[in-house]
This record gives sequence, structure tokens and C-alpha cells, in this order.
Amino acid sequence: MGRRSVHSPEELRQLILDASQTIVERNGITGLSAREIARMIGYSPGTLYNIFENLDDVLLTLQVQLMGRTVEHLKHVPLGSDGEKNIEDLAYAYVDFALVNRRMWNLFLAHNLPAGKTVPAPFHDYTNTLVGIVKSALAPIAPNIPRENLDTTARAFLAGINGITAFAATEKGVYLTPATAQAYAKELTSTFLKGLRCRSAHAQE
Repeated sequence: MGRRSVHSPEELRQLILDASQTIVERNGITGLSAREIARMIGYSPGTLYNIFENLDDVLLTLQVQLMGRTVEHLKHVPLGSDGEKNIEDLAYAYVDFALVNRRMWNLFLAHNLPAGKTVPAPFHDYTNTLVGIVKSALAPIAPNIPRENLDTTARAFLAGINGITAFAATEKGVYLTPATAQAYAKELTSTFLKGLRCRSAHAQE
């Protein structure tokens, strides 16, 4: 693409991220390189390293952005007074978002943290927000479960749903595919909620 003579560092940062996302969506993580990013934005490969530490830094930033978009997607799920339906709708929305963005979603699986690198703080923040959304929806269903235990319960539920998206998004599953993912998510959610209701009832005794 043609470029202006000067971009601010923030503009360059966004150009690099936009180009990287386009590359990953087209060709997956293996297609991403400093040379290809530079070609798309009209700068030399060295420019990337003035903005980002390395390609791992770019990939982690893309994952933070993707997690942020996931949170925003779930925030816009209309929730009503039926707690179980709320959980079902949240699970559906989560799987749907992952499958619509499956090339980007695979970054969570395909990219490993390099030695000595930690997950960026915003990623943890978005994850905790996501857990909070699910926890708030679970609370009316299990009023007798302590709040601190409900946090673990919400994380376990998300881990299960995320496992479904992991298989479906890679399109490597035999039975669990993009076409069947929602059915599996519904089954998991139904079984999970039955167990949660039972657990809450026993906690009351």
C-alpha cells in the first residue's frame, strides 16, 4: 500500500496490527513475518522493531485485542431474569464469536509464550471481566454457593466452553466441528447447570 511520508508511532502501531491481523486471517500464524507486514504497510521491516519488541509482541497484542473484543461481544448479550437462559445465551455468543473469528481465535492455541515472557496485564483484566460476566449470571442459579467458590465455577465453565471452541476453530475435530460446536456447547451447558443446581441444593442442607 502507499503511505504518507510520516506516521506517528501510534498510527504506525495500528497499521502494523491491522496488517498483522489481515495476514493471520488470510494465511494463519505461519504467514506472519516482519517482511510481509512491512510490505503491506509500505515501510521497511526494521520499522516494526521500532514499535514492537518482536513478532511475539505483535501476536500477544493481537490476542489482547481479541480478548477485549470477546468481552465486548458478551457484554452486548441481552440478559433477562431467567438465569439458565442467560448462561445458555452467553455460551452461544462465546462459541459464535470464536467461530466467526476462527483464524484469529487460533492464535490462543498456535502461539506459545517465549521463555521469560509473561501474559500482558490487560489480557488478565479482560479474562477477569469475562469471568465476572459469567459469575454474575451463575449467581442466581446457585444462591447457596459461596462467592469465592462461584469464581472457580465460572472459570471451570469457561474452560469447558473454550475447549469446545479450540477443537471447532482448528477444524481438526472428527465429531466436534464448526457445524456441531453449538450443539456440544448446549449439551455441556445443560449438564453443567444440572450439576450446579444440585450442588447449590446440597449446600443449603
